[in-house]
Amino acid sequence: MQISDFFINGDIKGAISYMRCHEEFNSILPAYTAIFEDEEYRHYDISEQLNRILLAYQVYYRDVFYCGIPNLEASEKLFSALRAELNSPSADEDQLAEQLQTLFEENGYHALFGKTQGYYGPYIWRDTVPTVYKVELPCSVAEYTVNILKGFVFRSWMDYLTFGRFGTGGWASPDGTINCVEQAYDFESDRFLVSLLKHEAQHTVDMKQYPGITPTELEYRAKLVELCYSRDEGLLQRFMDAANESRTDDSHAMASVRIKNDFERLTTAKPEEIRAKALEHFLANNAVMLEKYGLCSTAEQ
Repeated sequence: MQISDFFINGDIKGAISYMRCHEEFNSILPAYTAIFEDEEYRHYDISEQLNRILLAYQVYYRDVFYCGIPNLEASEKLFSALRAELNSPSADEDQLAEQLQTLFEENGYHALFGKTQGYYGPYIWRDTVPTVYKVELPCSVAEYTVNILKGFVFRSWMDYLTFGRFGTGGWASPDGTINCVEQAYDFESDRFLVSLLKHEAQHTVDMKQYPGITPTELEYRAKLVELCYSRDEGLLQRFMDAANESRTDDSHAMASVRIKNDFERLTTAKPEEIRAKALEHFLANNAVMLEKYGLCSTAEQ
């Protein structure tokens, strides 16, 4: 077992025990024992009121991930603390989130509240920088805007538990804009340039060109685009591993089934062969999309 397994499973007591048995963690173990055993919580470079709010979340993390208190019970304790701090005794979960967001924004921060993978935790950061990228795709060049989020104060529970080693890399706004956490990305990597930019830019092009396109078709085409450009030799295998015909409501799993069928004889192929085959399948699919949906008159050429 690796230390990351404990964090993924939300088992801080197990992680601390593991650290005590492995000398390579001697330098970070005191930081964990201070918070989770001695309740010496972190203090942030923000106002005292905002610190008290983040303290409520820190206590919640200790309750859930160290003390083993059921999430529902710990959540109610968290909400009670937040209601008291905001002087809103009857506020429900959504109202609390709205009030908290307003409070942080009034103090000069961007804020997002809610759940990540089942657990509560805020994202608090200073700057949102919209950045326009010109993205080369197999049949077009598209402009795609990404919000780069900088100056994080707090990045929800996984970042907190791992002292920044792991954590959410970003999310989509309601309007579809992708938000990227600056510290989570190498902006010259395939992960950003291909798996995010080219993938998402192809989505925007396809949604304009083919109104009515299904989520599975969108994901299939975007995965082909990734394979056209990626230098990651393990990408195809990861797509094939994600294929699952039983998950009919999961567009990623179903798109991966199509990828697996397309490439099942190429698992040991050279990268340039995979890229060439991906382009071949993408161009063939263009003809299928055109026959099925036509070309929207408002689509950019």
